[in-house]
Amino acid sequence: MSRDAAAPGKEGIYLISRSREGCLAVMTGSTPQDAVVVVARPDGSEEQQWYDCDGQWQWGGDRSLCLAPAPEGGAVGLAECSSSPARWLLDAEGRMTIDSRALAVPKRFNEPVVLKHISESDREKWWTDAQLKASLKGVKPAVYPIAADDTTTYEQEIARGILNRIAPLNEPLPYPRDVARFPGAVDDATPRVRKTITLDLSVLGQPSNLRMLKPRDWQATDLYVAAGDVVQVDLPETLSPQRAGQIGILVGAHTDRLYPHSGTVRRHKHFWRMPTITEAFRVKPGQNHLRSQYGGKLIFTFKNGENFKVDAVVSNVVEAPYFRLGKTTPDEWENLKKLDAPQALFESNRVVLVVRSKVVHELPFPDQLMQRYEQVIDSHNDLAGFTEDDPPPRAKFWLVNDIQISAGSAHAGFPVMVGPCRNLASLHSPYCWCIWHELGHDYQQAHYWSYAYGSETTVNLFSLHDEERFFHKDKLKDNGLYRKTASKVDEGMTFGHANCWQKLVFLMEIKYYFPDVGWDMYRQLNRTTRALPEEEAHHLAHNHQSQIDYLYKNLSKSVSHDLILTNDRWGIKISQEAQQEIQSLGLPKAPADLSIRD
Repeated sequence: MSRDAAAPGKEGIYLISRSREGCLAVMTGSTPQDAVVVVARPDGSEEQQWYDCDGQWQWGGDRSLCLAPAPEGGAVGLAECSSSPARWLLDAEGRMTIDSRALAVPKRFNEPVVLKHISESDREKWWTDAQLKASLKGVKPAVYPIAADDTTTYEQEIARGILNRIAPLNEPLPYPRDVARFPGAVDDATPRVRKTITLDLSVLGQPSNLRMLKPRDWQATDLYVAAGDVVQVDLPETLSPQRAGQIGILVGAHTDRLYPHSGTVRRHKHFWRMPTITEAFRVKPGQNHLRSQYGGKLIFTFKNGENFKVDAVVSNVVEAPYFRLGKTTPDEWENLKKLDAPQALFESNRVVLVVRSKVVHELPFPDQLMQRYEQVIDSHNDLAGFTEDDPPPRAKFWLVNDIQISAGSAHAGFPVMVGPCRNLASLHSPYCWCIWHELGHDYQQAHYWSYAYGSETTVNLFSLHDEERFFHKDKLKDNGLYRKTASKVDEGMTFGHANCWQKLVFLMEIKYYFPDVGWDMYRQLNRTTRALPEEEAHHLAHNHQSQIDYLYKNLSKSVSHDLILTNDRWGIKISQEAQQEIQSLGLPKAPADLSIRD
């Protein structure tokens, strides 16, 4: 059964996990021998439908098959209905039970469900689509902002999102969303277009040894999906299912999910926008239809696999403001920036920005803007020690403006999310500490040494490197922090009791004391970490003392001095084994006090 037609007779049931907000589904396979039962993102497909026939839950993809425990262990699969004794009970608490066990969901989407001993965990509890519909009967649509403690409206919004995802595409969207505030509405009169896009999967994946956050393979477009519109995406019928399975569609780049406990929701005491405003879709060879209840930029996402290029024909979409460094001309930009779509996109060789269109309508030709972002990536790559033989990440870094993000004023990750305090399309933004800092988090060699010396400390090596490169300044010097911290250490403050800025002083004192080496000590540290054999890297990432020793040993070798005395001065405990390793090199000892007191 497709989403375009109602099931004959008794309607199928969607079982929706309360903890994952996804549907029980057969993800792959279609027989008792190969079917894999998972929790998947709701999509209204027959693979996500079930029919309760007196406790025998028949699968919508083939009603001769039903949900059943595997013969051994806690796995769940399909069995022939005609011979299966499996009878399930959906109890009053929402648990799907059989014997003394309950159907439980994994921690991630698309991983197999299992049977667990019955408990009160939400991982064992399910809604049906009928229950969600009943919870919304007679309820008015939500209008934002909504109060953070209004859990009833929050839960209703989650229900609306799920029910919209499984609704037939040939029927109106059952629960229209409040998109006017954000991400934005598209006027009905705005022309919808048809466009061919070449999807480039000719190079995929990243080097396995990067030991930093790896940007994903997303392909930007100049198209926008209007909320509620049914979009058609045609792939060649000759495309293999395996290759089609490598392609996904993401509508909207604003991937931050908001919860009542999210930092910005608690701080502002409100949701300023819907908890979720992006949706992901799978595709197959031939015609594909999708509908986004929120609307958003049309993005193609790729998984590792075969390398190829293929044309996709996209219909019923809206052209959006789009700038491509090195390709868009000033005359073209004057027309493109006025297009009627709520979100605009800027793209260079290594950076993509997504911002609200209203901030670009009067924006001059943004070539210098994107060149500056490229310079920031150059600077980060430089400190990370990347070279031709040890290349940086291949995919692009995405930075996205949002009216409310999950935590802070901005946060790292993929994409980097930036709240309303900073306009990414401002010429000043690439040269601001906020951008340097969040991109720096993505470059950190987190569990190998960076976190041992402070996540919010080591990240700012990148920030200080950028500041020196672009402005020949040092924020710590300007704020007198080197002198103040030296006095604190004189008084007995240890590294373990220092704040993130004072810890940064420790790292920068070494850099300044050995000016002939300078930043190169950190470049070499990053290179050495990438070059570690996998087993050694795994051990390092799981042993805090090894990480402390690792920085001491590597910096001592880089500056050709034993740094044990300054570590002692700061109260940093270095193991005897690490000390002996450096002593065996016969290096002179650097002074204990490397402080900068000017």
